[in-house]
Amino acid sequence: MISLHKRKKTSPEIPSASMSDIAFLLLVFFMTTTIFAREKGLTMLLPEKGEEVKIASRNIMQILVSPSGKVLLEENELLRESKITEIRVKVERELERTHDSVSVAIKVSPLAPYSVMVDVLDEVKMAKAKRISLIPYVEGGGE
Repeated sequence: MISLHKRKKTSPEIPSASMSDIAFLLLVFFMTTTIFAREKGLTMLLPEKGEEVKIASRNIMQILVSPSGKVLLEENELLRESKITEIRVKVERELERTHDSVSVAIKVSPLAPYSVMVDVLDEVKMAKAKRISLIPYVEGGGE
């Protein structure tokens, strides 16, 4: 006599014992195949630590960037509002007049738009200024 027993229904399952291995392998795969972009940043030559250079105030050309993003350029000891596109020509003129002995001090308010500071720095670099300093500037005289 043949006995017919009902088979127990088994539900299909994915074995979870090797899930951590698979996740780890996928993580390693994506880490090794992903290309990470290098951060370019601002390339500047910084002085040696502790090195202090005294520069006469007449050899310093000041550019101020206000919290609102206005650019003020020192001309004849007076600060005048200037467009970013005019900075390169004025710095080139000053460098030519002083035979490259002028230093450019860019004073930037911490509240100023970052893009304005970068644009001003780019214009000064395109004018081929060799001595550039970035200084935090707070209106009211404090630095």
